[in-house]
Amino acid sequence: MFQKLRHFYQVKITKHLSERNFLILAILWTIGVTVASLASLKNMPAISIPGNDKTAHFVFYFVFFVLWYFGLKRFVKHRRFDLILVLVTLFYGICMEFFQAKLTANRQADFYDFLANSIGTLTGFFIILLYTKIRKLK
Repeated sequence: MFQKLRHFYQVKITKHLSERNFLILAILWTIGVTVASLASLKNMPAISIPGNDKTAHFVFYFVFFVLWYFGLKRFVKHRRFDLILVLVTLFYGICMEFFQAKLTANRQADFYDFLANSIGTLTGFFIILLYTKIRKLK
């Protein structure tokens, strides 16, 4: 009996810590994406990214969506939380492109950056959708 109870609380505590870690990571990732989007890149060393910078945009927003999804899913009980998060993430991407155009001297908004951001977000959405469907089947 004691062992079952101990196992139950170990699982519960581990789950709570991992959800909180996702939320902390989501916040840190958001700060990183914001700084990377708005910082001047003049004095930064050149980084070679396979494909081009659109790959980085895709990865940034894919990870952004996934971290926020797992960080918030326990707290948000709305039936369509995932779709709301897609819209919020897309809006964030639009804002970052707008801010690049208006607030920085050497960065400009790029429709293809926004497109890569959107594809990364939607890929995260569909992978999580698939993940949740598979978990329900088990």
